[in-house]
Amino acid sequence: MTPELVIFDCDGVLVDSEALSVSALLGMIELAGGTVSEDAAYEHFLGKSMKSVREILGQEFGLEISDQHLTAMRVDLMRKFREELKPIPGIKEVLPKLGLPCCVASSGTLERIRYALDVTGLLPLLEPHIFSATM
Repeated sequence: MTPELVIFDCDGVLVDSEALSVSALLGMIELAGGTVSEDAAYEHFLGKSMKSVREILGQEFGLEISDQHLTAMRVDLMRKFREELKPIPGIKEVLPKLGLPCCVASSGTLERIRYALDVTGLLPLLEPHIFSATM
């Protein structure tokens, strides 16, 4: 069977964003008056939508996350992305050599996915085939 398409996740596959995302999340949790260890954040929240993260924080950690907390986290995350986000080593060289159509499918918001791909220089290699669970 010959592959016809390559579907990439974004975080941890195309861009090295997981540590930055967890850092922004932990900042938001602290802002909301809670504490969660970095290990627990990776275990409970990595790869989850913000809706799921909000529910888990409420149900399992007793934290109510307001819209203001989410906005503060998004601003912090976009700053971290702008200043620190890097593509996964080698991905810029691999994508053009695949010889197959490629797309991105992620649980993140379309805005976040596109921003991450843009600041790492990957957006021109993958657009317009970028899909979010929020679409």
